Amino acid sequence: MRYTILLSFLVMTSLGADELSFGEGSKPLPLTSKTRTHVIQLNSNKQLEAATNSLKKVPDKYRLGMAIYHIGDYYATRYIDIYDPASIPMVIEDFKKSGFNDPITFTYNPNRVPITLKNSSQNIPLASKEIPLKTSSVALSQYDKTKLLLDAQNAYQKHDYSQATIYYEMMVAAGFKDKQILINLCYLYGREGSSSMMERAIANKRGNIDYLYAYGFGALETGVSDLYAILSPHLIYDKSGRLAILCASFFERQGNSARAKSLYKMAYEANPNDPHILYAYARNVDMSGDKEKAIYLYTGLTQLGSDYEALRSASISRINLLRSIQ
Repeated sequence: MRYTILLSFLVMTSLGADELSFGEGSKPLPLTSKTRTHVIQLNSNKQLEAATNSLKKVPDKYRLGMAIYHIGDYYATRYIDIYDPASIPMVIEDFKKSGFNDPITFTYNPNRVPITLKNSSQNIPLASKEIPLKTSSVALSQYDKTKLLLDAQNAYQKHDYSQATIYYEMMVAAGFKDKQILINLCYLYGREGSSSMMERAIANKRGNIDYLYAYGFGALETGVSDLYAILSPHLIYDKSGRLAILCASFFERQGNSARAKSLYKMAYEANPNDPHILYAYARNVDMSGDKEKAIYLYTGLTQLGSDYEALRSASISRINLLRSIQ
């Protein structure tokens, strides 16, 4: 079963509607200590599904600090990353604005751990990844892993991106090792403009260009305004040219042709052998009116194999058209 989709610069503006390939929200609260002091209970439900669904309303900056506990006959949804009691009134106000009417504060109990349910896709702790709780690791069966992946995919297919994001966050928190899982999550963060969440998720990760590209692709799809601000510090380190292409497309959509042209050229100079980048640069040169240079660049694509048939055919057609113009 496929959970990925190849990204093509020829079709930059569309992802497959049924398959997930892989903003600046408010910044996370600063940590004033390394010891949790309190928790804020947002609600309690007799049904686990209701408790999980309530996570959809949680603001981005609090999402990684959420946990669900099984207490008596109820499932309690709690925010547990309170390190400074002075922050509690502000946090409660934020949750009230998000639709949680009656938050309740409790002293943090380190002996209480998030739920783990067997034979369920929910068999993972939902607590913050920043300061790991002292719990035994959870070993998911292959059935549970597959079901959780399917749940994420189904949510995406239904365009329920918030729920899909929660599922991918759960997989990352559970320790899924597949890099594609985090890439998918970064793409979803890009769609919602959650740059602070993305930066936290990829902290200390190697090869972060892949994650930044996924974020940028999602941001480009939904028109997130901070795309260039987030990606620009990384352009100098990106030898693949992919981040520059995203930024170029961003400025092109804004009507800033000069910035777009510079970034298309930057991408090409970084990686002239990538067929997608070569085509994107050739198209931009073509649009700028440099007929001879465009033909030269398109010609480099005419010998591509069957894996790049769309690029090859488009290049041949454009060469023929340009040569017919006097």
